[in-house]
Amino acid sequence: MDISTINQQTSKFKKARGNLLTVLVLTVLNLLLAAFNVGINFPFSATAPQIIFEFGRSFAEEFQNNLFLGGFLVIAFIVIGLYFMCWIFSKRWRAFMLVALIFFSIDSLVLAALLSTVEFEISYLLDVAFHGWVMLYLSSGAVAWAKLRGVSADEWNAALQETAAATTIDSNANDVLPQGEINGSELINSGTIPLRADDKKGRILIASNYDGLQISMKRTRGLTELIVNGNVYAEATGLIETDYSLTANVQQIKIAGVYKAARSRMYLYANDILLAKKFRLF
Repeated sequence: MDISTINQQTSKFKKARGNLLTVLVLTVLNLLLAAFNVGINFPFSATAPQIIFEFGRSFAEEFQNNLFLGGFLVIAFIVIGLYFMCWIFSKRWRAFMLVALIFFSIDSLVLAALLSTVEFEISYLLDVAFHGWVMLYLSSGAVAWAKLRGVSADEWNAALQETAAATTIDSNANDVLPQGEINGSELINSGTIPLRADDKKGRILIASNYDGLQISMKRTRGLTELIVNGNVYAEATGLIETDYSLTANVQQIKIAGVYKAARSRMYLYANDILLAKKFRLF
């Protein structure tokens, strides 16, 4: 499978994981709001955990025992925990995206059963629409998993990190390098000859393309590298990152990767043009 296809399918898988995380967060939020009787409910969440909680509330009121409420709340969070496991494990074991799709398909059937027993309200269409949205993305992620089954773990992780880093491209991509942005940072290296080939290990921090060059910065075990077209041109070492600039001159194109520790900002430039920037906490 060619790299462009891998990146395309990886991007679809990543979007599916993002939607799954959104469902997780909003479902937890809805449960907490229901537990405190706030009276607000957000769409884009799973239905089954909320129904389980409402059963607990009903039993608690009928038998005048709040143990039912607490017990059913725990069961609801166990169901949410299954989704959370799918989200966590799907990054390493892609088949968990299919498991998440099966879980949410069951949840959609629960929603359909619920709607068939209550009087129709126009607001229910919003729940149906959001369930359809999530099903679409989870299905796309499961299809991407099926297409990527022959891709090795190293290729998969590299593509996943690359697509994650690519989202840092700023809308002001044509901004000119601000005066003094590199000044004041420690100039680590500036070379025209690569130090070595990229070993494909580590975490890609930021990435972009410029005039046929694939440019990225990567960090692993206290080492930060500036990589152009699969070769390392500059590096910075240290377990704790301070201000630095990694620069290179490739095919007469000036490349700079800049990190500002005080602002937790990382920048990527080519010929003094801002290609990407990213807020980094780690």
